[in-house]
Amino acid sequence: MSKEKPSISALVKLIDDPDEDVFLHVRDEIIKCGSTAIPYLEKSWEEDYYGLVFQSRIENIIHDIQFEEVKTSLEKWNNCDEKDLLDGAIIVAKYQYPGLDEESIRSYIQTIRQDIWLELNDHLTAYEQVKIFNQTNLRFYFYFTLAYLCIGHLKNNDNQILKFFEPLSIVMIANFVLILFQIPLPGVIDGWISNNTNDSNIFVSGKLGGFQGGGPNVIGIFCAVYSLICIYKLLTANDSKKYLVENKANTVLLLLSLINLFFTFSRGSYLAFAVGLFSLIIFTNKYSKSFKYKILITATLFGVLAIFTYPSIFLKESNRTFLNSLGIQNIKLFTGVGGGNYIKSVYKDYLITLDKDLLSDQFNISYSESDQNLKTITNDATSSTPVKGYLKLKFDHQDNFLPRSVISFFFSDDGVKWNQLGSSHTNGVTIDLLENDSYFEVGGWGDGQSLGGQYLSGFINKVVIQTDEYKREFTFSKKNRDKDYYLLTPEFRNEYENNVEYKEDSIRLDRPRDYWLALPNEVNLSGKDFEVVIQLNLDSIPKGHETIFSQSSILRLNEEFNDQSWKWSIIDGRMYFFWIEEVISGYSNFVGGQSLRSGKLISNDGRFDSIITNFSLSQYDEITTSHNGFLTMAVEYGLFLILLILILIFYLIFKNFNKANHLELAILFMFLSQNITNDLVYSPDVAIYFWIVPFYFLANILQD
Repeated sequence: MSKEKPSISALVKLIDDPDEDVFLHVRDEIIKCGSTAIPYLEKSWEEDYYGLVFQSRIENIIHDIQFEEVKTSLEKWNNCDEKDLLDGAIIVAKYQYPGLDEESIRSYIQTIRQDIWLELNDHLTAYEQVKIFNQTNLRFYFYFTLAYLCIGHLKNNDNQILKFFEPLSIVMIANFVLILFQIPLPGVIDGWISNNTNDSNIFVSGKLGGFQGGGPNVIGIFCAVYSLICIYKLLTANDSKKYLVENKANTVLLLLSLINLFFTFSRGSYLAFAVGLFSLIIFTNKYSKSFKYKILITATLFGVLAIFTYPSIFLKESNRTFLNSLGIQNIKLFTGVGGGNYIKSVYKDYLITLDKDLLSDQFNISYSESDQNLKTITNDATSSTPVKGYLKLKFDHQDNFLPRSVISFFFSDDGVKWNQLGSSHTNGVTIDLLENDSYFEVGGWGDGQSLGGQYLSGFINKVVIQTDEYKREFTFSKKNRDKDYYLLTPEFRNEYENNVEYKEDSIRLDRPRDYWLALPNEVNLSGKDFEVVIQLNLDSIPKGHETIFSQSSILRLNEEFNDQSWKWSIIDGRMYFFWIEEVISGYSNFVGGQSLRSGKLISNDGRFDSIITNFSLSQYDEITTSHNGFLTMAVEYGLFLILLILILIFYLIFKNFNKANHLELAILFMFLSQNITNDLVYSPDVAIYFWIVPFYFLANILQD
């Protein structure tokens, strides 16, 4: 060792020699020394600053030494009769981390293995066994390892990544059969998902869920990818029209793939296909720049037109934004809740409302006793308690520039600081309320507006109606009767003449079928943004269906009954907004209700408060991951790690961004765009394909 040190040190000093031949000779001699030279190189890089060229040469030599070490070790590993994948993975990791502590890694893997072994037993079904594995990080190790092995095979052969996607042709044929015969499949495999309708029209009777399980989004991305591959073959052919006619297999498979894609009704898959197709067209040499610009403009206009023509498809109310917001609240920078623990951790407040035995038996989820003690307050504990405060309805006729209306509900103690009840609601279209000039009604009355003869019971202090151009405050003292407000009989709008209870400048709603509280209609709310604020003091939170505020219609079905334009109701503590498009159809439209987005109004020490709505088994399908794969990973493994992965992916894209990789780039862009709205990295079959492309790009860089 004493003889070796001076020779390596001397060689290192010669690295900055301006003569290229001298440098190459020195470089070769240092590399022959192997890993023993690395400490000297690193020390010289830190202490002996001879310029950027010197440092750059040292870095390259270190990488070369590490690469040779890894290459030699991998060759020995490959020649062994028994290949341990963990050994292979450690060897590869040492390229970047030569000082890697092998023992700590092997110890950690052994711990995971032991944990799984303790959970597994002969009485578990295959699904339960897979579920146990999924609760560990092993699934991602498997994805990465398989993707790496695939690329290794690819690099040793013809280097055509296209061949890994060719077997999807069988998947396309099989799923087309599902559509053709509308075949549902048992268990966790969806097959054809029926809409439970007797309609024979295939376009409305259901959607494609796929053979492999995972639902429309999973099969949708496969259909999108294979459609793109068929189109790629057309674009790269010398004569696309001739190829289309002569290669009938590709043409038929393209049609089948597009049909399958359509019947998934997966908006994320549609978007992914559009992204991939556009990327492919941009990279191809077949079309001029002017044609590509026309394609870009046409695609943009088509997208905008689709949104405004079919807003209910693209802008309808969805749980996904809400579920993503819950996931974001659970993100930590360096720590996560652990693989497979997303649902248990993020949705605890919902799931804990279920019976603990049911949770354990059906979903293999359990909570500690301390968690159980935090269980949401029950309905019975708050249903009969008096409560006072403010309620507000906010109607946004057009959500910014989007063609949809948004309805939100709020509560307050003082009318100044507001808390939203649940989240905002929309059916994805613009709601044009029926125009009328008849009365506003507070609390509903006896014509069926409040179903089952139920009604608001309590005192009303104040009502505020406000638009951008109009604001009116109504108070209900005895002296303001027949000035600010009117008390009318239910059927004929005659003035109510009997005694009415007043208290502290408020009026009591006490009926049914005695009188209804009417406000003069001084503004047409149709086509406007507006707010309605009510200050009240109720005997209790309504249990049944009770109308809070409504707008009468001048339209009559007959001489006995009036219909309404819209009404704001409360049903068992949950807010609803009902409206009428045609008088004949009645209240056929509403938003709000018992979705995960709906909070429940309760009484808490005499004030309005809210709790998470009681959860039912029918809603369990709504609670999955965040519907964003990287967000889910960030919650389970920490934000920092996921940011590193994303940075690496985009670095690989940047380094491989050329026309030679245009198919691979298009496919990766498709996977990334679809993963924003769906957790594809958590679906085993998709995840393997997902990671193949980044590993392929990485292999290109290492090979270069």
